[in-house]
Amino acid sequence: MIRAAILGASGYAGNELIRLGLRHGGIEFVALNSENHAGEPVSNVVPEAPRELRFTNRPVGELNADRCDVVFCAMPAGFALETAPRLTSRVIDLSADFRADENVPYGLPELFRAALPRARIVANPGCYATAAILSAWPLVRHELAGSLIFDGKSGYSGAGRAPAYVNDPVHFTDNTIAYKLTQHRHRAEIGRVLRHAVGFTPHVIPTFRGILMTTHCLLRTVHLHDRPDTSPEKCGQQIRSLFHEVYDREPFLRFVEDRPPELHDVQGTNLCALGGFEVDETGRAVVIATLDNLVKGAAGQAIQNMNVMFGEAEGRGLTDLTPFPAGRRGP
Repeated sequence: MIRAAILGASGYAGNELIRLGLRHGGIEFVALNSENHAGEPVSNVVPEAPRELRFTNRPVGELNADRCDVVFCAMPAGFALETAPRLTSRVIDLSADFRADENVPYGLPELFRAALPRARIVANPGCYATAAILSAWPLVRHELAGSLIFDGKSGYSGAGRAPAYVNDPVHFTDNTIAYKLTQHRHRAEIGRVLRHAVGFTPHVIPTFRGILMTTHCLLRTVHLHDRPDTSPEKCGQQIRSLFHEVYDREPFLRFVEDRPPELHDVQGTNLCALGGFEVDETGRAVVIATLDNLVKGAAGQAIQNMNVMFGEAEGRGLTDLTPFPAGRRGP
């Protein structure tokens, strides 16, 4: 059994870590820390949890004394930067604290799997960044990407539990809210990982969970006006084949062939669904990626990283997740 603790266990990502950890079968929770809910039953917010399981608020010294194997840090920015060096366990940080640190592996297994088994700290990627990077990596890898523009739509859970304009039902109900039009922190993260200049604008939509990323890529080597023998349809087929070549063996990437991917394809799962793969007459390729921001965009990816770090089957506790029905998609 992997002895694990969660710091920030009562937040949305923390709740998902508990849900997924309980079904994993190889995790023993040593602590489920919550400053505001210590002593309360976890089942109040995670119905699957046994009634006797309660939130804790254990200090770092106790976690070290109990020989935790891994600590999941689901706290606001700045907390892990101060806390991780004091922990004797391995750390998977779900905040942005270590994502720009070249000495800390970036926890996107599809690109950086080989670095994870030796890591003491892993920087779990941002939710928008996960969708954007996976939707563009094959184009960047094969030097096809010119201008890259990402248009992201997220459920309001991405803003967390703390009250904010974008997670207030008064504002997001029957509405779509654009915010941080050019300077969202995930823009720098995406560009840093892809090593490519990018544009990114996020939006909040009136649903609880899920991200839909529309990627617009002006292809570098396709000039349709100069090559009348190359149709947009043929270029789209070539792009689709390229993505299959790169990703067909990845356990959590799924291709939607008959339509663009939707949130309903992925909500409640650790999947990233990919589709679209259309090219217009200007050489602009459009790729769609969808994922659950709380699972593949946060807790599920953290469990996936943990599995790789500790030599477990990468999909343990994750491969048999099926999309939530309508009644399970809310908070």
